[in-house]
Amino acid sequence: MKTLALVLAAAILCTAIASAELEMSIGIRYVNHGTVADCGAKAKTALNAYLQNATETPAGSGDWIAFGAPDSSGTSSSAAVVRCGDAGSGDFEVTFTCSVQSPGSSYTSNALCLDIAHNFSGKAETALATPTPVPSGCATNSLVGDWEGTGPNGKLTMNMTLDGELTDQDNVSGNWILKGMDATLTYYGQHTATLTADGKHLRGSGFDLNRKC
Repeated sequence: MKTLALVLAAAILCTAIASAELEMSIGIRYVNHGTVADCGAKAKTALNAYLQNATETPAGSGDWIAFGAPDSSGTSSSAAVVRCGDAGSGDFEVTFTCSVQSPGSSYTSNALCLDIAHNFSGKAETALATPTPVPSGCATNSLVGDWEGTGPNGKLTMNMTLDGELTDQDNVSGNWILKGMDATLTYYGQHTATLTADGKHLRGSGFDLNRKC
């Protein structure tokens, strides 16, 4: 199972954004009466209840894999493998491995795996968390967006992303944190600034930035 888990991790990582972290869940295992084919049919149904296009890969292996819907960049933030095998005496063994990337997935790998396993076995499922909409426009709960104006070192163009990173026109990077309307910018040192009530301007510590929104 360890080899399969590593393959699953690689499959997600090959499309993950550079700053993403990978979280994996391994360990759910059932032994039920039935054939490997019975297990495969249940695996496909359970995977497709939460992910997409469950496929036995390679054919005849008993390993069923599915991925979450890709975002606008073509990145899938979740995947799972259900492995079916013959346990002897008319029984089959099934194991579940799930992986999610963060930021990206709104739920944990454990939550995903538990619901897939419960769907497989007919147990009660718990609704997975729904994604929080990405802040857009001049949202006052985030600094996400493109900014231009002046900073401590003069004219400045800056992009701030959902994961708290910022990058200027010279590809110098840093971080941002927003608590209420008070921002902390880690960029050539640490600076504090205030976001205006309309979410359009960020001022303080030598910064006078306007958000394009």
